[in-house]
Amino acid sequence: MTEHNVTAQQARQHSIELSLEQLIACQYWAKESIPLPHKKTRAHLVGGHLSPFKGRGMEFAEVRQYQPGDDIRTIDWRVTARTGKVHTKVFQEERERPVYIVTDLQDTMFFGSKNRFKSTLACLQSARAFWAAFNSGNRVAGLFSTANKHIELKPSNRRQNGLRLLQHLMELHNQRLRQVYSDNDAYQINQSSLSDTLLRLRHLVKGGSLIYIFSDFMNLNPECQQHLTYLAQHNDIYGVMIYDPLESKIPVPGQYTLTDGLQHVHIDATNTRDMQRHEAHFQQKVVSIQQQFTQTQSTFTWCSTADSMTDLALDPSISHVNQRNRVQV
Repeated sequence: MTEHNVTAQQARQHSIELSLEQLIACQYWAKESIPLPHKKTRAHLVGGHLSPFKGRGMEFAEVRQYQPGDDIRTIDWRVTARTGKVHTKVFQEERERPVYIVTDLQDTMFFGSKNRFKSTLACLQSARAFWAAFNSGNRVAGLFSTANKHIELKPSNRRQNGLRLLQHLMELHNQRLRQVYSDNDAYQINQSSLSDTLLRLRHLVKGGSLIYIFSDFMNLNPECQQHLTYLAQHNDIYGVMIYDPLESKIPVPGQYTLTDGLQHVHIDATNTRDMQRHEAHFQQKVVSIQQQFTQTQSTFTWCSTADSMTDLALDPSISHVNQRNRVQV
């Protein structure tokens, strides 16, 4: 095998195929901590997040005057001696936050013109979200789907189960990748794939959870909007649109044929009007998806296959305004 072939094979493995080592390495990009819930929580297990409920916990909240019924073990003797009045410490109870990672591996995701496939980026960012949640002491669940297969993993904060989650994600991605590119008839579009996943999520998720959705949202239909509205009532949703630069702008003049698996569009990249139409179509798509998430008071952002892994802020409280220099909407 020549040096060129070895290099090409290594590049293909890095940018298209996935390995468990790659997904494990994503923990070094997961510097964020999972933010506090904005919606009412129904979780009752001890974890890494502060509950709005005051109680006997691990995190100190304040010192106040002793009241009948307070635990004498919480008396702050230093403040009591200084003020001459009995004061007690108040602690803030810690409660975990379940995190659900939804990764859409529809066949439209198996495309990329720069650095990596959209599907690869979605898996890498999903792994990064997993590590951010896991390192914050949360239980993490996974819902992964292709055009014809669905994998569901229950919430867990055990490292063994977390590695199992990443293993399933890797295997599902690579299996579908081989099918799409080894058989010309394997490419298919399931218009209800994302909707079915969100419907299943409605039956699993509990209030106060954080839901990450990584997808190109090609199949974001009215049914999806209904499910998002329902889920957003008691949970925080963070939608991440994965896209490729060619979908927003074609840099090289020429004749192109684009398809979503159902329809074909021919583009003359030498025609200024066609180029403007192509760019406008993408911008309208982004605006439409963003509006649907905004209507449910959810967070929406986007991530390109040309971006660095560190360009995406996984904290939903961080606005995507800084990303407008990449996509004008």
